Amino acid sequence: MKFFFRISLVLVLLSVSILASPQSRADDLRFFKIASGSPGGTYFPIASLIAKVISNPPGSKGCDEGGNCGVPDLTATAQSSKGSVANVDALLKQTYPAAIAQSDVAYWAYTATGPFRTRKPNKQLCVISSLYPEDVHLVATRSANISGVSALAGKRVALGERESGALLGAQLLVRAYGLQEGKDFAATLVNYSDAQVLIKERKLDAFVAVIGYPSEAIEFMIQRQDMHLVPIVGEGRDRLIKGSPFYSASIIPQNAYTNQREDIHTVAVNALWISRTNIDPEFVYQLTRTFWSNKHARSILDGGHPKGSEITLQTAFNGVPIPLCSGAQKYYKEIGMLK
Repeated sequence: MKFFFRISLVLVLLSVSILASPQSRADDLRFFKIASGSPGGTYFPIASLIAKVISNPPGSKGCDEGGNCGVPDLTATAQSSKGSVANVDALLKQTYPAAIAQSDVAYWAYTATGPFRTRKPNKQLCVISSLYPEDVHLVATRSANISGVSALAGKRVALGERESGALLGAQLLVRAYGLQEGKDFAATLVNYSDAQVLIKERKLDAFVAVIGYPSEAIEFMIQRQDMHLVPIVGEGRDRLIKGSPFYSASIIPQNAYTNQREDIHTVAVNALWISRTNIDPEFVYQLTRTFWSNKHARSILDGGHPKGSEITLQTAFNGVPIPLCSGAQKYYKEIGMLK
């Protein structure tokens, strides 16, 4: 009897261990985690809004009872991360079932081209929806007298955090203007909060970020650290757009940030909501359908962040360079957006 009790106990403990393993938690779609970015950026608040739209945890009121209209019994959360590169890697490792990433990073990872040319193609990546355009922000201290990208020569510049799409975008930007980090200017690889510390200590002249406006971190730099947005214009911008077709001319509109009295010309790349092909297609279909048909979605997105209002069904395919997830395709076909 004791023998059978011990065997049963071992089996129970083994089952608990398996259920508690990282892989099991990652694949438990009842607790749906969306890899995003650092809290000071735009990915994290947007992922939080997406999670709110699609969630309907156990015990919650039903949609008809005034509760959320998400997927029944689903608890979705935004997970902070280093950004796009880390996110596509996390999807490949099956750490998370979904993430937000720049369209160029998603394409390079899918095709093993550009910065990912030394890797194997990540054909598991797929898109649920395009979200919104991300603008390149060049923010400089006023004392550094930086009027354009070329003026970064000889300066101390933060290019974004390692494993972030923002870093890749910043590198593409400066190289389009003929500048090389470490040679023409001192480059630092840090996130928003660390950049703010370096600026406060007067160890940094400028910061390049690829992010949807308005950004809380950029607003802090402008309002509290006497920084300003620098236009990205001229032949360098033309070379960037020609060499990297994911980028297009864009404008950060007047008054997007404190004391911004004019439109700032720059470039932008799209942010995508991505997943993996080995996630249950029917589940992804339910996610997609719920995200777009939830009667509370519009108020959640519009009221949660300025970029939320730019997430629309009409722009769901904008800047999508890799295949849509089959479950998402099913929904878009159902409503006539795909044949």
